[in-house]
Amino acid sequence: MRTMLLFMVLIFSSLLSAAPQKKLRCVTTHYPPFTIYDENSDTFTGLDIEYLTFIERNLNLHIEIVHLPWARVKKEMKLGYYDCYFSLANNKERAKYLDFTSEPLHITQFGLFALNNDKLLTNDLSNSTVAMLRGVPLPCTIASQYNIKGNSLIQSLSTKASFKLLEKKRVEYVITNYQAGLWYSKEYNNIYARQLNEFSLPVYIAFKRGIIDTKLVDEQIKRFKTQVYKSN
Repeated sequence: MRTMLLFMVLIFSSLLSAAPQKKLRCVTTHYPPFTIYDENSDTFTGLDIEYLTFIERNLNLHIEIVHLPWARVKKEMKLGYYDCYFSLANNKERAKYLDFTSEPLHITQFGLFALNNDKLLTNDLSNSTVAMLRGVPLPCTIASQYNIKGNSLIQSLSTKASFKLLEKKRVEYVITNYQAGLWYSKEYNNIYARQLNEFSLPVYIAFKRGIIDTKLVDEQIKRFKTQVYKSN
């Protein structure tokens, strides 16, 4: 009897290991340092990619990562062609057609960037021009705290373009994700940064409706965080 039970366990384990991987096409954009896309090699690195690799391995998935510009990502979310999106903030509009994980990949904060460190000391930007990535809304708490008017915002097509505007002095400030801004500003010698602590934004993995049990993904995200915490 024991021999038969052992045989059945082995057969079941073999069937599980031989089960075909579920294929998912997941969209992201160049979002350093969390997701870094190398156009020359068409490869991805960064913390969020490590999350995806961990989830892929433990849930027996095959994840194909697709890079798209942010403006295109926003359109694709509604169309249902791709299976998942990361790192994505959750809001009511997106939740109409996407299933979000409950556990965030990370918490982002905004940063203020300028060509002069003294310009970061003010809390009144009412008469200043500010560049921001198109499609990323300025949080009301930051707009109120720093007296930023809508007509003073210049929308750029990319974060890189925002810093080009700053370098050429076409704007006085850039507001973007603090960590991403530090990454982009590394190539400049004269850009200074200040983290804006008035607002925090968690970002998640979001899936096309019904394609996966997000609770399983939440568990893997938690496991990965624990693993990283222990290794540090």
